[in-house]
Amino acid sequence: MSAPPEIVVGVVANAASGRDIRRLTTGASVFDNAEKGSMVARLMAGLGATGVARVLMMPAGGGLAGTVLRRLESRGDKLPYPELELLSWRPSETARDTDRAVADMLERGVAAMAVLGGDGTHRVVARACGSTPLLALSTGTNNTFPELREATVAGLALG
Repeated sequence: MSAPPEIVVGVVANAASGRDIRRLTTGASVFDNAEKGSMVARLMAGLGATGVARVLMMPAGGGLAGTVLRRLESRGDKLPYPELELLSWRPSETARDTDRAVADMLERGVAAMAVLGGDGTHRVVARACGSTPLLALSTGTNNTFPELREATVAGLALG
């Protein structure tokens, strides 16, 4: 009897989402990078509970990746988190990062992708991902699809 195949999920988390002028002038919702990092860690808890072995994550600026790593380091060994691998290239802080991340993740055989971003980020991923299942977590400003989902529950559903 052979071991089941390793399940890998991609995470595209846009550190720049939710930073346009509308959050200042209209009181739009704000997801700062600390919260986005916490959301990725909670997403990973849900994924780990379902047996996902590894998460590939787009490199992100603004302290987002650092927050995720700190959250994972502080968890202890109480929960079965997937192994986190940051894609190893320097982000340009443009939409090209999202295109590149999706292409890298597809090339490496991800089973599904989670997207944390605004409408623009989600459009880029949806256009590039083909038939790969997507989980949309809205972290932009005044998004078209502003349904809020708790990240742990979203990870369970995606896993």
